[in-house]
Amino acid sequence: MDVLRGFALLGILMLNIEDFAGHEALWNFPVGLLKPAFVGWHAHLDYALVTLKWLFAEGKMRGLFSMLFGAGAVLLIERIESRGNGSHAAAVFYRRNAWLLLFGVCHGFLIWSGDILLYYGLLALLFLYPLRRIAARKLIVLGLVLWIAGGTFGWTRMFDVRQTLASDTQLNVAKAAGPSATPQQRALIAADTKQQRIDAADAADFVRQERLGYVGGFRHNVASEVDFLKRVFGSLLILEILGAMVTGMGLYKVGFFSNKLSRGCYVLIAVCGYAVSSSLVLTGLWHMHRAGFSAAADARWMTIPYATEIAAATLANASVILLLVRSGRLRWALRPLAAVGRTAFSNYILTSLLCRTIFSWGPWKLFGQLEFYQWYLVVLGIWGLNLVLSSLWLRVFAFGPLEWVWRSLTYWRRQPLLLREIVS
Repeated sequence: MDVLRGFALLGILMLNIEDFAGHEALWNFPVGLLKPAFVGWHAHLDYALVTLKWLFAEGKMRGLFSMLFGAGAVLLIERIESRGNGSHAAAVFYRRNAWLLLFGVCHGFLIWSGDILLYYGLLALLFLYPLRRIAARKLIVLGLVLWIAGGTFGWTRMFDVRQTLASDTQLNVAKAAGPSATPQQRALIAADTKQQRIDAADAADFVRQERLGYVGGFRHNVASEVDFLKRVFGSLLILEILGAMVTGMGLYKVGFFSNKLSRGCYVLIAVCGYAVSSSLVLTGLWHMHRAGFSAAADARWMTIPYATEIAAATLANASVILLLVRSGRLRWALRPLAAVGRTAFSNYILTSLLCRTIFSWGPWKLFGQLEFYQWYLVVLGIWGLNLVLSSLWLRVFAFGPLEWVWRSLTYWRRQPLLLREIVS
């Protein structure tokens, strides 16, 4: 599970970098950047990056992280109850996640408005403990239904897919009418042109506010976090996150994360998962390219099947990593990845601080200044820091720094931090 968590933690930066580094006119596609993608010598590189991101990372890392969080909830309760402290398990569980909720509030409002910890803490407090006794198969079925059906409902509501498609149809009809367009159709075309100018002005203002530094941009970050919370809860997108967690609880109970299933089972999940996800993604990207990356094409071909393809690919990604662990190969690579997983909380916050300093707070103010492909050079650099620092830290300490603080607050007493303290 540490290897999987490390893989998810590193991979999620491939998606978050898009919020840290620039302002996209179309969610999760490099459209409307100050330095345009898909042009010049790096056009094919940009297309390759977008394709790989959507095939293996987009939504999948969040899904894997959420599954592991659900699995970790069951594991924590089992460990406490195995020590004969069953009555103490609820208190520890709720206290641990209440602190996580508080950490999420601080991260979202004080550092970066793309926080996920708040949702994890809240969902754990409301749902995960009561669900712990449900049978594994029921958890998996319930989780997948919430993940796919709830996620589809949430994403289509968040991006108002129905209205987007209806408006696009009306606009296309109006443009096709040409000189014979009715007054209402001409008004529709004029309104669309005006909205494009407003969107461009809003984007320029967003970039300006992201470069104001920490103090100058504080109100902007708070407003962004409030808006993000409203959209996630208002659209009920929270159901997708809950579904992945519940799925993870069930998979943990059947031994999926501990590599107890047969090799053939993992291979089957990987093949079927990638078959479903890759067909949806590649079909969607083809239509996106044909339509010039329009909002309507995104709504129809990427947003509607989004929850289905990320659930399928998340399970496939996890199966491949577990097969790699089982094989015993590439231990030199998996060991530092496990170290990142053991210090995932600390690395998550460290990554936010580094990216905010590089792009918004520090002297460089690189927000909107880099080419799309250059974002991923920053990602590689931060990955290197995560891998090296985590490995070095765990040579001396038993937990990551924030993991230690969280653990001490959970048990309401100082926990041992140095390895020699635990050994002694």
